[in-house]
Amino acid sequence: MPYVNLPDARLAYLDEGNGPPLLLIHGFTGTGHNHFAPLFAQLKAEYRLLAPDLRGYGASQPPQRSFPPDFYGRDAADMAALLDALAPGPVTVLGFSDGAESALLLAAMRPDLVRGVVAWGVSGIIAPAMVESVQAWLPVSAWGPDRDEWRNEIIELHGEHQLVPMIEGWVAAAEAIAASGGNICLAEAAHIRCPVLLINGEGEVGNPLDDVQRLATRIPNARLEIVPGAGHGIQWEQPERLAALVRAFLAEMSEER
Repeated sequence: MPYVNLPDARLAYLDEGNGPPLLLIHGFTGTGHNHFAPLFAQLKAEYRLLAPDLRGYGASQPPQRSFPPDFYGRDAADMAALLDALAPGPVTVLGFSDGAESALLLAAMRPDLVRGVVAWGVSGIIAPAMVESVQAWLPVSAWGPDRDEWRNEIIELHGEHQLVPMIEGWVAAAEAIAASGGNICLAEAAHIRCPVLLINGEGEVGNPLDDVQRLATRIPNARLEIVPGAGHGIQWEQPERLAALVRAFLAEMSEER
């Protein structure tokens, strides 16, 4: 994989397809390919797909992944640096889960780089209920067979040395963010000027609909779509529906140019 050097990290990225550029930002414990493979198959014939591994994940090691309380903003700044280096022109950003939060922060921080955002698995906050839920991940040493698939995936993608610190680090960051008021990108959402499509699975648990709706009202040019038959990982549960929503959003933006 090609990579871009930052002052304190290097970002490996996939660069496939031809056409208008899309930046795909993956979520927690994923990689650019792992979290977006279904969309690559659907979209690479029509678009240039840039899918980095966020710092500390996958091929973007070293450094080891860390989770300071401002890691969402750090990831957004890394994506800005990547786009500045590659200079593809303004991109449409597709973000999933943690990557969706950073996608919205990127749009607020660097409007010159972002034409539009499609984000799913996002609510703009860490709510107390989320903290309570993820605290059940600890200790990792107590994980049973029900978490074998996730454990094995983390080890395969990032190395066994990352398993415990990755889980413990995210939980600690969630606790710290919630303790300081819970904001991830909700406060910054009003500064987003590009079109935004928020997508929520009907069965989403981690990002309740009320929180997603509140985020949508804060973004001046946002629309919210609810996808039946899906929870958090819409790209796996309803890949064709997600691709159709993305294509329709991109077509609308093209018509507005």
